[in-house]
Amino acid sequence: VPSAPVFLHSSIESAAARLAGPHSMERPLHRSFVIGGAHIYNATLALPPTSDTFVDRILLTRILSPAFEDCDVFFPDFLDDNGTDGNGRSWKRASFEELKEWAGFDVPEGIQEENGVQYEFQMWVR
Repeated sequence: VPSAPVFLHSSIESAAARLAGPHSMERPLHRSFVIGGAHIYNATLALPPTSDTFVDRILLTRILSPAFEDCDVFFPDFLDDNGTDGNGRSWKRASFEELKEWAGFDVPEGIQEENGVQYEFQMWVR
């Protein structure tokens, strides 16, 4: 099985440029993932809907316990009070079946617990 190519970039702009130009790839991309830090997540979620690299899906491990105050790393709040991304585009939580189908493998359903941490796998789409 051939290994997937890996590209490292020093900026969101250079990574977005590579993703926007799939002709520069050895093989077509099936899916692209942004694996953050909060700054990278914020910058990527702010890409306009006209961008070729517009983010339309979030795969999220939501920590339910311990309380938020006890955590030192977190994903930016991508929903405002109206369930939108702050620019009027609505986010909708996908069903577990949609998550499982999109992932293509068996995703644990419902609340999971490991070492005293309760969490749930979620997918959000816009």
